[in-house]
Amino acid sequence: MKPNDFLDQFYSRRQSTIKRLLIITVVILLIVTASLQFQQKENFIAKITVEGIIKDRNDIIEQLNNLDDDENVKGLITVINSPGGTYVGSKEIHESIKNLSKKIPTVAYMREMATSGGYLVSLSSDRIFGNEATITGSIGVILQTANISQLLNKLGINPVIIKSGDLKAVPNPAEEIDEEKLVYLKDIIQNMQTEFLNLVKKHRDISSSTIELVSDGRIVTGKQAKDLKLIDAVGTENDALSWLRQEAGLSNDVKVKDLSIRSDIDRLFNLSFLKKKINYLNQNFYNGFIAIWTPEI
Repeated sequence: MKPNDFLDQFYSRRQSTIKRLLIITVVILLIVTASLQFQQKENFIAKITVEGIIKDRNDIIEQLNNLDDDENVKGLITVINSPGGTYVGSKEIHESIKNLSKKIPTVAYMREMATSGGYLVSLSSDRIFGNEATITGSIGVILQTANISQLLNKLGINPVIIKSGDLKAVPNPAEEIDEEKLVYLKDIIQNMQTEFLNLVKKHRDISSSTIELVSDGRIVTGKQAKDLKLIDAVGTENDALSWLRQEAGLSNDVKVKDLSIRSDIDRLFNLSFLKKKINYLNQNFYNGFIAIWTPEI
């Protein structure tokens, strides 16, 4: 037998083994999916997890919309561990949960962090729980850019910018921002900040002095947030679930259905595991206005 024959047999056996493992994996996933799909309908508490930077979270919004049509869901707990993200993305989740709150009791539980857009999401629930060490607050909106025009000049690069209006594509890193443009951008930021603060006033029973205090974007611990009435209670996720069961009149027998598990299976079948997950590494490249707290920048 030639040496190449041994290699051919080795690669053939290895390829066959890989194929069998893939088939077994797919079969197991199909069984799990089928069991989730065809399980007996019964009342349940839905659990949604908002984790990482909030950008395009259509998966969460779709889950919430599906719950709105499900007569068996009797409560929703949203677990938040996020520094925030885009203002629009955070507000869309906020509005979806708020709409669901008209139908069932909702509660938010903050884990390590629920700042800026993460706090905006929590505002949509009927009650907010947080840990003593939870970092929250950072209420506000930010637009980040840079002026690299001087650097380009030193490199001998002269940007040619042709635009239809003076405020088109502002800010642009390739050109300097004069005072008029700064005022223009600050006015937009202030309008969005006012909208954010109005949502806080609408959903939290806090004084004007507290609103003024937190409007500077400061972060606070869960305990401080409780004292400022930014959240309702300091506790654990189990405490949040206990409140939810009591509010909905549910017994301990009613199960909690973690929708993130089903979402992970769906993403696997959609081959999303082939896509690179860019989380904190891509936050500096977002275009637009973001509501986020990034201490490492």
